[in-house]
Amino acid sequence: MTPFRAMRRGYEARFEPVERVVLAKVARDVSAMLREEAGLDLFSDGGEPGPSSHHAPGKGQAWANGLLAPDELTDADLARLTGVTGVGRIPTDPAARRLLPDASKDDTDIADEFRRLTQNDVAQAKVDRLEAFAALLDLPSGDDAPSTVGRHGAPPPVRVPREDAEQFAGALTDVRLVIAERLGLKTDDQVMHLTDEIMWDRQAGREIPVATDGRAARRFWSGVFVAAGYAQETLMDVMLAELRGKRPLA
Repeated sequence: MTPFRAMRRGYEARFEPVERVVLAKVARDVSAMLREEAGLDLFSDGGEPGPSSHHAPGKGQAWANGLLAPDELTDADLARLTGVTGVGRIPTDPAARRLLPDASKDDTDIADEFRRLTQNDVAQAKVDRLEAFAALLDLPSGDDAPSTVGRHGAPPPVRVPREDAEQFAGALTDVRLVIAERLGLKTDDQVMHLTDEIMWDRQAGREIPVATDGRAARRFWSGVFVAAGYAQETLMDVMLAELRGKRPLA
């Protein structure tokens, strides 16, 4: 992976094909986990209660037709009919809790109300940017592949439009937070130690092994964590430098 550079058409870096494939898959896995943990599939596209709804089929529609008393109305009915984002399901996965933290650690009422009013919107925004991030990393295939190969047969660059750069960086943040939770990284010192370890291995020419057992899996995910951090850091660097007017476009 090369660092991001500011170009006329956006910010560009070259990722190895395997780096693109792995990061895209991880982003989609995080998206699916977040969707499930936040309960975003409560409703189908048509507005009817989805499979995970906790009330009987048709109950919400019956209330909409004036056939149910208000005391029979569930939170899910209210969400669908009034536009309130819905029930703030508290994530059970610690990684999801890092992406959707409590608004207040001291007041559970405030935390619960914040989840009820905003969590679905926040979670959906994260899901959307993770999916967009993954799509941007997808390798070209079929008839489009030959025309997008770079000079001397090099893989095509990852090009991030300026208007999407903050969302791209945000998706990298979410990916890193989930991996950090899985690896048990809680402090900056732990992150720095892990980064130094992986970078030392790379400089020494030691390959990160395929995740086939517990030890290899940790090293593999550590490598993904460091790669995502490098991409995020270099992207933020060029964005800030461009804002400050310190780096001309290449």
